[in-house]
Amino acid sequence: MSRAEQTINGDPVALGIDRAVGELRRGRAIRIVDGDRTLLFAAVETLGTPLLRRMESMAHELMLLITPERAEALGTADDSGGPVAIAVAPGTEVDELCSLAGVGAIDLFAQASVRMSNWAGSATLSSAAFRLAKAGRLVPAMVAFENGKIDDASVVEVAVGDIPRHSEIIRHSLKRTSHSRVPLADAVDSETVLFRDEHGLGEHVAVVIGQPDPGSIIPVRLHSACLTGDLLGSLRCDCGEQLRTAVRRIAELGGGILLYLDQEGRGIGLANKLRAYAIQDTGLDTVDADRHLGFHPDERNYDVAAAILEQLAVTRIYLLTNNPHKIIAMQQHGIDVAGRLPLVASTNAHNERYLKAKRDRAGHLGEGPGD
Repeated sequence: MSRAEQTINGDPVALGIDRAVGELRRGRAIRIVDGDRTLLFAAVETLGTPLLRRMESMAHELMLLITPERAEALGTADDSGGPVAIAVAPGTEVDELCSLAGVGAIDLFAQASVRMSNWAGSATLSSAAFRLAKAGRLVPAMVAFENGKIDDASVVEVAVGDIPRHSEIIRHSLKRTSHSRVPLADAVDSETVLFRDEHGLGEHVAVVIGQPDPGSIIPVRLHSACLTGDLLGSLRCDCGEQLRTAVRRIAELGGGILLYLDQEGRGIGLANKLRAYAIQDTGLDTVDADRHLGFHPDERNYDVAAAILEQLAVTRIYLLTNNPHKIIAMQQHGIDVAGRLPLVASTNAHNERYLKAKRDRAGHLGEGPGD
């Protein structure tokens, strides 16, 4: 009997991580185990005062764990370049923790002195905690303490070694769910296909334009969802223009595929993208704004995109992009990128700094400002 068949609901590793992410999103504490070390933690973004007080009463020392990126923004980074633990004083309010984490009122308490924790930390434990928060599209900042095996059946527990397996499980659980002919303004002969994975939060769409031959080299666009740009016509980015240009270009080339990927805000989610926008209004560019929240400049991965192309029997593509990282990602997943087709978008007073940061700091190629 395989491991996935050991429970009625499938792979116990996947189930455990799904439940852990769900608990964090609901404002509950979970536990990560690494050998004989155990970290009990909750995400600051969803933390409520009752849980904070219960954790405070149980902890020898309660701490706020933040990523190296957030620590640098806060001025608390250390020489190790790793996660940073800040001591949480008794009676600290949730709003104070949110401010230190970069959530809520910008830098409301950031100028206050902070006391570093004496925790002989485990980068393995804290990094695993951040990874689970990001899987839930939460700001990667945790209220935590290291504990022994507290006997509490209400707390979901996961092993550190199981967490890296989750993305692979998601990729293999991707299912073609529904499809329909959907004529588009710039591509009348189009079919929209929905893909859903059993374990992730997103739903992803393949727009098949024309009748592409899987045996040929197929034009493909990987487009990350952008509600503000694609739907509302935001002037802060070039996403909506790129989306429409890609559809039109693929149709002109005789057909191909546009993958509309549910990874808003370069993978940090809509809530965090809007927080990053507010931070940009204080003077930071798009790269530093994401780091200010504790994220990497780009949190996306393209496992799901590669899995969708595999299900559509697509192995050789022309990629419509100016982002070299997408080319590398596809190649790493075994997709033959035979060439690149740039997407040129227009600039305006509201997106000029954003496009410049993508070119100068994120390495996007020069034929056009888009990604």
